[in-house]
Amino acid sequence: MKKTEIYCALLVLMFLFFSALSIAETKDIIFPSKAFYLGVNVGGGSTEWKYLVDTTDPSDTSYTTPESVTEGGPSWGLVLGYDLSKNFAIEMQYMQFANANIQLSQYSPYPLSSMISKTDAYSLSGKFLVPMGHTHLRAFAAVGAGFVQRQDPLVNFDPDITFTNNVKRTSCVTPYMSTGLVYSFTQHWMLESGFQYYTGFGASEVDPVADFIPFAWDAYARLAYQL
Repeated sequence: MKKTEIYCALLVLMFLFFSALSIAETKDIIFPSKAFYLGVNVGGGSTEWKYLVDTTDPSDTSYTTPESVTEGGPSWGLVLGYDLSKNFAIEMQYMQFANANIQLSQYSPYPLSSMISKTDAYSLSGKFLVPMGHTHLRAFAAVGAGFVQRQDPLVNFDPDITFTNNVKRTSCVTPYMSTGLVYSFTQHWMLESGFQYYTGFGASEVDPVADFIPFAWDAYARLAYQL
């Protein structure tokens, strides 16, 4: 009887051992390391121009801030990544966010009553991934540097300089972060869903619209192909 129990125990241990090896091999295939991947993002978000709208204590000084803002909508982007291991990757990304329609007071110092502002952004980040059990699903968090760019006629507006209604650009380097889930269907195809945020820039000044850099965010889905 004891021999039978020992044999059964050995069989169970062997089964568990080879099952673990099989799972490890599967993960090595599904989550390859030292491989490049390309992806496309689609989603929806905002650029938070509403931060400049004075809704609590309107006064004469509010003439230099927007009266109202209409923003938010579709976003899209491209990504190039490199998996250093199953748990860490480096990503470079380009994102374009929905335009913001900004309404200005007729008493403001700005020579426009309204304008459309465009925002796009780049990022370079480190991405940390954690497998979720014995599945093809991984949770991730990424942090890095972002480069946010604004385009509209009131960029760097100066009332002492002759105004030209041409689109100008301004930008700044800011922190970038994202988090979400990524599912690997095969060794090559991955589907990701997440939230990302580019920190912008704003200053307390007489003409805050001139130097504002949008705080851009979106919720997105990504389809990526691993080479």
